[in-house]
Amino acid sequence: MVHPDQIIVQHVVTEKATIATSNLNQYTFKVVPGANRVAVKAAIEKQFGVTVRSVNILNVKPKAKRDRMRRGNVGRKAGYKKAIVRVKQGDTIDLV
Repeated sequence: MVHPDQIIVQHVVTEKATIATSNLNQYTFKVVPGANRVAVKAAIEKQFGVTVRSVNILNVKPKAKRDRMRRGNVGRKAGYKKAIVRVKQGDTIDLV
């Protein structure tokens, strides 16, 4: 089991995640591959002091990319596990 302080890898900053944060009170994080919903909920509540309503987890598959430096050989971007966390109305997570 992973320690709760090590579950969250980083906050995902995309246009879609920013809109979900402002409109739906959802925050998106990259998490370690062995994390589950219960562990992510406990880690978020411990680190940020908020009440978590729901956690959705999905695996982002690796993406094939052409490498221009190796004459167009196909490489892969790394896949990762992503958690979308909805917090209680009125709670916010300061990510700055």
